[in-house]
Amino acid sequence: MGLNTELLRPVSSQEIDEYRENGVVCLRGLIDPAWMTRMREPARRIAVDGEDVGLLPTYPGRYLARKVPEFRQFIFESPLGEAAAAVLESGSARFFFDEIFAKAPHSDDATIWHADRMGWPVSGQMVPSLWIPLTSVSQEDGLECIAGSHTQDVRYWLFSPNARQMIKPPDRSSHPNEAALRADPANRFVSYAMEPGDILVVHPWTLHYSHGNHADHWRLALSVRVFGDDIRWAPRPDCVNLAGVSFDEMIAGEPPAGPLFPLLWSRTGERDDGSLYPRGFATTWTHQRRSEVNEGEEFRKRLRAERS
Repeated sequence: MGLNTELLRPVSSQEIDEYRENGVVCLRGLIDPAWMTRMREPARRIAVDGEDVGLLPTYPGRYLARKVPEFRQFIFESPLGEAAAAVLESGSARFFFDEIFAKAPHSDDATIWHADRMGWPVSGQMVPSLWIPLTSVSQEDGLECIAGSHTQDVRYWLFSPNARQMIKPPDRSSHPNEAALRADPANRFVSYAMEPGDILVVHPWTLHYSHGNHADHWRLALSVRVFGDDIRWAPRPDCVNLAGVSFDEMIAGEPPAGPLFPLLWSRTGERDDGSLYPRGFATTWTHQRRSEVNEGEEFRKRLRAERS
């Protein structure tokens, strides 16, 4: 089999109900693991070996589908969009962006509890993160979520590069303290052991946390974000920047469209083939320049860690 273009099975009503109730669901057996096997080696070269494949030096693990054929094919030819639309109960799914997350063997590097909601310049709730492991992940090393937290209308102050240059507005909440979350008996924590081919669908309002990696191998995962039917532009200065699209183009109240946000699946059968999706960026750079940018970002990360 391998490299399936149609779902290997339908998304079940139980899985849809679980996402609706918990704000997270683990889909198994929809996509052949051969897709992940094909992407694993280029992901390792980029995230582990630091190979320069032409991705942005500011985000060397993001926008993979623009430059890496294995990831581009996965986005446009796999049934990922259909799976997302089914869980969201949406009539369509558009591609937002993709990125790699990597954690070294025996790493204690954890990601704080957060929700993705305020990083995106949109309104609506149909913009999940599709977290797809390219390597086996144990339950203790995977994403952990607080079931039902997506029902809480909290505008957390996200740690985006733009937000870090601003003063937190009074209507934004700081990200929650882990000890307080663990101590609250009302919180129900869910996590999953996952294999390549599984898809964790995380609601943008769901509080989630990434553990370290206790395994002997690198933990590699692909995160794909998609837009469903209810998404409309709502740009704010603290949002994450998007390559190739300015806030001027994000007309508030209008749905995303165009070649930067191609249609992956629709109930009517319409979809984009990716031929108009960009294959590069608005600038070029030398290898030396990439090194300078990366070294500067590592310095800023260390400085933020020392101050926190």
